[in-house]
Amino acid sequence: MHPRKAVRDILAVALGQYVARTVLLVRGVLAAGVLGPRGAGGWNALNLVLDYGAYASLGAVDGLELRLPGAVGHGDRERAVRLMRGAWAIVLLGGALLAGGLALYLFTGFRAIEASWGWRAPALMLVAALVQLTIYYHASSLRAHGAFGVVSTALAAQALLGGGLGLALVSRAGVWGLIGGWIAGGLVALVLLRRAPHHVPLSPGRLRDGLELAVAGLPVFGYFATALVVRSADRVALVRHGEPESLGLYSLGLMAAGLVLYLPEATAAVLYPRIAAAAHGARDPEQTRLEVTRAQRALGLALPLLVGLGVLWATPLVAWLLPAFGPGLPALRVLALGALALSAASLPAVWLLGSGRARALLPAAAAAATAAGLLVFAVAGNAPSPAAVAIAAAGGYTLFAATLVATASRSLFADLSSRLRFAFESFGPAVWGAALTLGLTAARPDASVAGAAARSLGLLAGYLPLMLWLGRGSGLRRLAREWISSRVAPA
Repeated sequence: MHPRKAVRDILAVALGQYVARTVLLVRGVLAAGVLGPRGAGGWNALNLVLDYGAYASLGAVDGLELRLPGAVGHGDRERAVRLMRGAWAIVLLGGALLAGGLALYLFTGFRAIEASWGWRAPALMLVAALVQLTIYYHASSLRAHGAFGVVSTALAAQALLGGGLGLALVSRAGVWGLIGGWIAGGLVALVLLRRAPHHVPLSPGRLRDGLELAVAGLPVFGYFATALVVRSADRVALVRHGEPESLGLYSLGLMAAGLVLYLPEATAAVLYPRIAAAAHGARDPEQTRLEVTRAQRALGLALPLLVGLGVLWATPLVAWLLPAFGPGLPALRVLALGALALSAASLPAVWLLGSGRARALLPAAAAAATAAGLLVFAVAGNAPSPAAVAIAAAGGYTLFAATLVATASRSLFADLSSRLRFAFESFGPAVWGAALTLGLTAARPDASVAGAAARSLGLLAGYLPLMLWLGRGSGLRRLAREWISSRVAPA
């Protein structure tokens, strides 16, 4: 594929994610303002049901994405239906286990997740999680049939409608409006998916077929499950050891961390199928390897500046929009910069998964995720404050990313010097950008717009020389040219 097309694909996916997720970000900010720190903490605790519920498919949906395209490509409709029905059987089983596990948790006496609104709130969030599971099953089945447009439209409709309804309802209905809006958006997405020309069965098949898919999808499922542990251990620890107000103050940092990870995740989504194609001989392996390493280098250079500017402007924005959340600013800064380190893991992970090196990825990722989780819980058990937990979480992010970068570099490069350069390009600019950002924040800790502008100029002066020095050959200039040309090109 031509590099111009590759760049445009990455930008298109990134732009689409930002449009949909911007609605969710605005919803989160407005919800925080309406609910206050305690309510925002309860809302974030409830979202754990949705986050972990997405993994109730037990890897069967991931296996379906691997096996179903082959059956569809060979025109074997009977096998395709058998695969889909087998995956659906596991999804139903996983949904039942999720419901049973949540009910058991609520009856054990450790019910921090229902502290703000009672058991009905997590029960309604369970409904949202089950709707989401059904969407994942349909989306995977339809993508294998080539119905990418239908899937994209449905998922965008869910984000825009669900988030929009939450925005409209939160001031009147509070958390019930947020959950109800998301369920309504999910049901609309399901209607759109069911109207696709390709029939997706809703009658479960044999568990044996589903279990075979779960085994096939284990590498992908296992990695993303470990990544979820890294990204959610802090919330779980604060739910267990902290107060809802602490998690509420912490929630601003969680939103900031999510924003940081959007662009690398979008880039990874574009490169993953190309890596897989190269692994199966359908694409030039060397060209694909160069695309991955250049994208890693470009992201490593550009993100520290973007994140640094965001962190510097967070102080006046929070003082203006959410003054009650001011005590959460130290955690926001640390989590945003920690997510900058975590972003370095996105492309190495898809390289290892797509190129068939999951056996090298999973043990390393699992070990790093376990260490990160233990670190967060140890800190939260002794000092469950937002800032302390954020520092521990950022340390876990960095450990996880460094492990994946080191693991991937062994297959990306043959010599040690190239591997060390890859590690430096992945983390060196981030370290410098984070040091500049924290230093400027400490030097001028006021919340004025003038102060943020002055700090931003200082960051530009300190970071741009490094960016220009290391940016030669990284593809940043080409990325900017392609973006400008794609905006001005005639339709």
